[in-house]
Amino acid sequence: MAAMAAPPAPAVQQPVAPPARAPYGDTKSSGGNVQVAVIQFGAGSAGLTGNDFAVLQKVAEMQRNNRATVRIVAHAQQDASGSSADQAARANYEVSRQRALAVANQLVRLGVPANRIVAEAASDAEPAFETTSARGIAANRRAEIFVDF
Repeated sequence: MAAMAAPPAPAVQQPVAPPARAPYGDTKSSGGNVQVAVIQFGAGSAGLTGNDFAVLQKVAEMQRNNRATVRIVAHAQQDASGSSADQAARANYEVSRQRALAVANQLVRLGVPANRIVAEAASDAEPAFETTSARGIAANRRAEIFVDF
């Protein structure tokens, strides 16, 4: 008897590029947006770890308790390179897109309705952390998660 495959998770819309200056606060409330988590990634990776799953479970619980919208802003800075700056920027954007989708799809698996998730990808022309050290570059490999109340 053949094993039955699990049904696929509902599709999440593809991430879109955020405005040049997204109006998101840091860890404080700002116009209804509250940053609730940051997921860090390895170089060029969109893979989630065990700790990430636990963090996203808490985000899903928060969303369900408040019927809020979850906003994901994924970043990549110096994750990819190319023969030109334009190629590197496109490759970094693709890494950001994959990160946003990884987080969004996991939230859907945890019961967050897909229509309550906004996923955005950025290749970070303006990184949040300095890029002259390995630590600063690693800090820019992230997905910020906000809850919009």
